[in-house]
Amino acid sequence: MNKYIVKTVRLLGSLSAFRGRSKERRRAIRQKFVVRSLDRIEGLTYRVVKLVAHVVAFTGSSKKERRDIRQKVFEYFMGYDAPLLKKPQPYDFKRLTDISSAMQDMNFMPSIRNAERLLVVVVPEHNAMSGGIYSMFSIATHLRQMKRLHGYEVVVMTRPQRAGLTYFRNTNFINSENVYRFAQLEYCTNLKEVYLLLPEYAAETFLKDLTGGERSLLEGLEKLRINILNQNVRLMPEPEALCGLRELTPDVTQSVAHHSYFSQEEADRYGLPTLLLPAYTDLNAYPSISFDEKEKLIIYSPDDAPHKRRVLAKLSEELPDYELVEICDITFDQFMDLATRCMFSITFGEGFDGYLAQPIHQGGIGFTTFEEEFFPSDHFKDYCNVFDNHAQMLGEICERIRHLSSNRVAYEELNRTWVAEYDKLYNYDEYCERILKLAMCEFELFPNAN
Repeated sequence: MNKYIVKTVRLLGSLSAFRGRSKERRRAIRQKFVVRSLDRIEGLTYRVVKLVAHVVAFTGSSKKERRDIRQKVFEYFMGYDAPLLKKPQPYDFKRLTDISSAMQDMNFMPSIRNAERLLVVVVPEHNAMSGGIYSMFSIATHLRQMKRLHGYEVVVMTRPQRAGLTYFRNTNFINSENVYRFAQLEYCTNLKEVYLLLPEYAAETFLKDLTGGERSLLEGLEKLRINILNQNVRLMPEPEALCGLRELTPDVTQSVAHHSYFSQEEADRYGLPTLLLPAYTDLNAYPSISFDEKEKLIIYSPDDAPHKRRVLAKLSEELPDYELVEICDITFDQFMDLATRCMFSITFGEGFDGYLAQPIHQGGIGFTTFEEEFFPSDHFKDYCNVFDNHAQMLGEICERIRHLSSNRVAYEELNRTWVAEYDKLYNYDEYCERILKLAMCEFELFPNAN
């Protein structure tokens, strides 16, 4: 993409960020503006180039020749080996919802229907895969195993929304959870207490997304608790946007998934009792492999980022013997297969996320830029697989890949160092203890009185 277009978009992003009331919020606004704007510009470029490619292809004398011409024109303008994607077929969400709703009604267990105390893990309405969704299902499973300690019946439900979309089973990773729709709470005639675990992105609109019956049910309970699962601080709404939740109950709290924003400052900013609950992924079923078994494969995250296309273009040009694979629309098992086989991975998102961690746990090396909101400490910038900024990643990633891939000792030492870092931060027993603390409302930080 033209560098002057990028500079202009960044300037406009900086101007739009002035409405943010904190440094972190301004940074999030700026980044969202830049990513969305560049993505739209690139999307327009894609469509124009695709049209040109189809027109030029008429010079081919056979179907195969026309297809080859289209691909060559596309690669020439787009800068790297990106296939001409077919238009996706429309998905019949209404039919899926109707089938899922019938399954939910058939399988709504008496233990939930007759419960007096219910803990509801609220999840997105689509059968999709992400680190956050995986984490919510893991929390639900562990909470159910701890019922004898906290006394709640535990259920997973899709969030309330006007479209009414839902699904019955998440098929993207191994789990034993039936998924129900939020409206089925009205089937529970004995309810006295509900404890909602609500994803951060849904917190701002939760109240207005409720139907009249759902709101009346929640307001009529003897006790209603809402904990916000703050798994991505960039998706967390501004403090004043939580007024809707406080209309339902004064008992609003948050658990945070990253050490970087587990602080008294954040507890005070939101006025919320706060608990640290880092995500934990059990990888015992996926054995790691050695340096010699690694393939010339680089996997990368599906996140939008202004430098992503240029980084991929440079990798394709300078390291043509590596295969580049985007992690998109695959199951967790398929992801772990790629994470195990790949020599390197790149995350274009949070930075300190599963696209970095899982390949490292499988014996590989992940690359990222340092994102202050998510990294637990500045010392991670000292590692050669962490870049200070996007420009440094673009300028130096190929050379660092060459160095590590040709130096087994350096590669394995860097991997061992990172595994040790993760072992300091994440521990299964501690993960279980913190989930129980969440259930028992044993929070660690409390907002200071104004």
